[in-house]
Amino acid sequence: MNGRHAQAGFTLAELLGGLAIAAILVLPLADLLRTGADSARSVRTALDLNGDARFALDRIGMQVAALSSKKVFPVGASVPPAAWLAPVSYALSGTDLVETDPTVPTGTSTIAANVTALRLTTPEVVDGRPLVGIELTLSAGGNSVTRTRTVRVGKLPSEDPQ
Repeated sequence: MNGRHAQAGFTLAELLGGLAIAAILVLPLADLLRTGADSARSVRTALDLNGDARFALDRIGMQVAALSSKKVFPVGASVPPAAWLAPVSYALSGTDLVETDPTVPTGTSTIAANVTALRLTTPEVVDGRPLVGIELTLSAGGNSVTRTRTVRVGKLPSEDPQ
């Protein structure tokens, strides 16, 4: 042998130096990953709120569209939506939107959570049938979603089968 030995590994100082350099390079990536995870969580919350709002609007809209009023209201009459929706009613219980329907066995069901506002309006009566406006606002995790829909109440009395 010639007296030279092949180096078999790194010294402790070299390992500590390498770890320090790696930590300096990885630290900004950790912050970037944390920001990305927070963004993903916020987007997921907004998507969930949108889905819940869409479901609730569809549910209320189907109830409104399925109504068949025997009454014909004069053009321009201001009729409260509750008069058209009866016997079904919608109300906020805390942050839950609760549907009360005495024609079903359970009677009440929660159709959306995180609801901060529900507004039902009758913007106009056309040909004796109102257009019911539905506005729903949901909020959670710093996100807020407001969705609206306008639905025409069921058939005219003359369209009902005798």
